[in-house]
Amino acid sequence: MFSKKIIFTAAISAAVFICLGDEVLNRARSGDISGQLQLAGEYFSGRNRQQNLPLALYWFRKAAIAGNPQAQYNFALCLLNGWGGEKNPAAAMYFFEKAMQQKISKAAIQYAKLLFYGVENGTFEGEDLPEIAANPEKAMEILRPVAATEDPEAQLLLAGFLFSDAANHGRELRELLEKYINSTTAPESEALVIYAACLRSGIGGFPPDPAAGFAVLEKAAAAKNPEAMAQLAEMFLHGFGTAADRQKAIALYEEAIALGSSRAMTDMGMLKLAGFMTAHDPVGAFRYFTMAAEKNYPPAIRKMGDCYAAGIGTPQDRTKAMQYYLQAAQAGDAQAAFILGECFRDGRLTEKNLNAAFNFFQISARAGFPPGIRETGKALLGGHGVAADQTLGMELLRRAAAAGDREAEAFFR
Repeated sequence: MFSKKIIFTAAISAAVFICLGDEVLNRARSGDISGQLQLAGEYFSGRNRQQNLPLALYWFRKAAIAGNPQAQYNFALCLLNGWGGEKNPAAAMYFFEKAMQQKISKAAIQYAKLLFYGVENGTFEGEDLPEIAANPEKAMEILRPVAATEDPEAQLLLAGFLFSDAANHGRELRELLEKYINSTTAPESEALVIYAACLRSGIGGFPPDPAAGFAVLEKAAAAKNPEAMAQLAEMFLHGFGTAADRQKAIALYEEAIALGSSRAMTDMGMLKLAGFMTAHDPVGAFRYFTMAAEKNYPPAIRKMGDCYAAGIGTPQDRTKAMQYYLQAAQAGDAQAAFILGECFRDGRLTEKNLNAAFNFFQISARAGFPPGIRETGKALLGGHGVAADQTLGMELLRRAAAAGDREAEAFFR
């Protein structure tokens, strides 16, 4: 029978032998950057050795700090997603930028994505990293040369960014999408959905073509894209771009809901609230709004505010109503910001506060919502919650009137 000392000594000898025979590990430990990168990749993927994300993070960091651009990109991905350690978006952006500067196109894509929305300040190994403010225009500038190489990921991301400001980038958006779709045998359904919106609305200065948009949405729906299904349902419901077929509309809404479409949930809630093509069911409507709101869909969050404000499908609760309106406004819903402006202006659901009213009207106006532009202009004319500015007030009223706001038009009759 072997003694414990002999067994322990044998185990140490075996471990030393294994380490000495691990050529990749030895290269990494000696400071060889390519060995560090290879070792990190093996630990990350579980190839050639047991998967170990913290060790992968450790070796990616070593090679990244040494200046290897691929390691910088991989290390940033780990920091962004919390692979092997805590999430650190600020540090991730720092290393994406370093890799991008060394011509790693995927790093440029990730950097642009973070820059579009902005990143809060953070720290990395005791060093303070500053907040990076959202800069959509700069993000698009970074993406354009990558998209020009026909990188599909860059093209799709840039399309989404351009679509968020289609009023200023509509023609570029259409040209990009047409180039992507025509050069790709199986275009992503998300690109088809955006292209359909361009066709239906005439984005980019072209005449609206709802029928062409409908045909493109059908292709995306065939790929089981829930957003395409929800938009097709709306077109069937109203006979827009196709013959009205309300049974098909309901069937598509139900299929889209089953696939998780927040838009379809919200639209179905509206139908139940109106009793249109379905029984009048406020409780059922509230349930659908809740489902979509839980997926952080701003219009549904706003509808939750409406329900609590009026007691529709749920007991009235003014505090909850204001909370949901604020949540929707913070998520970018211009109409929710406008409603908050009205609430503070009129003392509805909350105490009257003209300063707060003006601020929310201004948020709504900046998002291009015509009633918000109108009310911002009126507040400036009368000095309600802000110092009076007759010139700017009239200019905003003209903008609202030009956008079709009837109350603003009345000022110029």
